[in-house]
Amino acid sequence: MHQVLFTIPILKEWFPPDGIPVYGFGAMLFITFIVCTAWGVRRAKVVGMSPERFQDLTIWLFVSGIVGARVLYMVQYANQFPDKSLGALVVAFFQIWKGGIIFYGSALGGAIGYGFFYWFVLRRLKVSGWQLADAVAPLLALGLAIGRIGCYLNGCCWGQVAIEEACPVPLGGAHFPLLPAHAREQLVRDQALQTSTGFTVESRGRGLRGADPRTVVQAVEPGSAAAAAGLKKGDRIVEVNGQPNVVVEVLETGATADKAVEELRKLEKHGVRVETGAPDRTARAFFNAYDTYEQAVLAVRSAVPEVRLIETDLLGEMVRDWPRGKHALTLTVQRDGEKVDLASFVPRTVGLYPTQLYETISMVLLIFLLIAYYPFRHHDGELMVLCMIGYAVHRFVNESLRIEPTVGMGLTLSQWGSVVIFVAAVGMEVYLWRVMPSRWRATPDGAPAGGKK
Repeated sequence: MHQVLFTIPILKEWFPPDGIPVYGFGAMLFITFIVCTAWGVRRAKVVGMSPERFQDLTIWLFVSGIVGARVLYMVQYANQFPDKSLGALVVAFFQIWKGGIIFYGSALGGAIGYGFFYWFVLRRLKVSGWQLADAVAPLLALGLAIGRIGCYLNGCCWGQVAIEEACPVPLGGAHFPLLPAHAREQLVRDQALQTSTGFTVESRGRGLRGADPRTVVQAVEPGSAAAAAGLKKGDRIVEVNGQPNVVVEVLETGATADKAVEELRKLEKHGVRVETGAPDRTARAFFNAYDTYEQAVLAVRSAVPEVRLIETDLLGEMVRDWPRGKHALTLTVQRDGEKVDLASFVPRTVGLYPTQLYETISMVLLIFLLIAYYPFRHHDGELMVLCMIGYAVHRFVNESLRIEPTVGMGLTLSQWGSVVIFVAAVGMEVYLWRVMPSRWRATPDGAPAGGKK
């Protein structure tokens, strides 16, 4: 999983700390667009469509497909978008990397986009829509094959927990970097299958005066990356990724909070960093030294007696809102009165079925099938029917390996979508078989009835 492939070291003031990130998911979408357009231009020539018009069609389908895919995702996973205001939903719509897209939404959006393109452009050209569908069918499978690699890099669309015996087998189980993984919430909080870091911590006296808020390790999971890095029971974590492990949060608003923040800012010259900008968070102060933290707490409580403070650690803050693209955790611990620097380690998920790559493999096989069958199709449009049936069967089976909510009769939304696509494909084939001329029946001049192959 590589959510961020690399960063472009410019505009660091807007994209701290390294510059503009290039996301794996977005890169695969871009590659999909370029490759499918390039191949599609060549295939479209067979049906008499100019490269310029096909490029226009590609843009229509790409944009409308992405819109449909994102909208359906936001509908199916509405619980992930608690702020239902128009502005918040618009912002969330463009944050594709935080959740994902659903193919059947893209299919619906693409169909709508094609309808508009046909009405405004295609019907004025002498291009057979069914011949064009056959030309486009392998492109759809190619787009899915590349797009699912983007899903794998992003860590979304993961499968269920793989059985232990399957994990050593190639593609039997994938262990994603856990901290930035989309699956972490489900694996850690919902199913309690593992901890976020490979170790548990002792309960702390949060908010109690004189209590040291820094994490103390309660137990380390045997065989985990944390254990391999040298973490031991009883270690007190004093630094996280090179930063001292102390945070103070002001549990107040209004004038009381302003006074407390003012006192905290007096210590900024000693390395204290104060955050107040986020509307959904109270003010927080991050300390570079433990003794500075003790002085600050005494000073704030002396100057603002009514203030409520809660002392915690940087580790908890970072793990709760871990930055995308970062995998490794580097700890410094206090052990037997001495500081010990541990090796960096990457907590990983339990083995999950890499259903993203299963789809990539299925779609590559489907491409070969479609290309091989193209010269032997009975009538125009049959290749698109075969593509729809092939994907519907694959997705129905592959969906059973994923962790998705059911919406009726024990089937997920995508499985119901597969049923609809399968039935639609069968109905389309019945219609085309009856109304389209057979390409197997030779005309008087010896050419196939359907025209060019």
